[in-house]
Amino acid sequence: MAGRITIDIEHLEELVECHMAFLIRTTSGVTGRYVSVEQDDAFSVALSAFAEAVERFDEERGNFLSYAGLVIRSRLNTYMEAEHRRRSAEVSLEAMAESGQELPAAEEETSGLREEIRQYQAELAKFQLSLELLAEHSPKHRDTRETAIRVAERSGNDEEIVSQTYRKKKLPIRPVSRLCAVSEKIVKTSKTFILGTMLVFVKKLPALTEWIRGTR
Repeated sequence: MAGRITIDIEHLEELVECHMAFLIRTTSGVTGRYVSVEQDDAFSVALSAFAEAVERFDEERGNFLSYAGLVIRSRLNTYMEAEHRRRSAEVSLEAMAESGQELPAAEEETSGLREEIRQYQAELAKFQLSLELLAEHSPKHRDTRETAIRVAERSGNDEEIVSQTYRKKKLPIRPVSRLCAVSEKIVKTSKTFILGTMLVFVKKLPALTEWIRGTR
């Protein structure tokens, strides 16, 4: 059928109707689940990608459906990766909340916070850390957590400590203990949490900084 019809953006609605089975099959193949035409965000992404394919297609690209399938799968994969990151951040925040650090519900919905979390996750990855790991190593006692946050903030504002941390890809325990006037044992006990929290201050992430300060 694709060889007989005019690939024209002005006839998009007709093209969608003619190729509905193709759209559903392609979307389902990427998502690995049943697709609801009426209420599925993934299908909406597929429709948008189909329209993009119609607009950009020319005969030199070969078969229209083959080309459209490539565009749809590419856009769906990008969408699913973004959704995975978003859900991972939400699950991680829930885990941290369960450990005693609660993020205000209103802030969880802001796009600014989501973007900060994305940046923060990328920074954590440089040190082979994750939000899940920080939740696991979060101090259970309030006093210990307050001390760890204070150490993290002071260290994150010290150029030499920050330089050593990024150069060695780990927290320099002795210099940190001397800078913050605490024992090395205290730093060692909470080193994962201190390092992860310190990165928030280093990168100057305002929403996460406010959240951390509010958990003291």
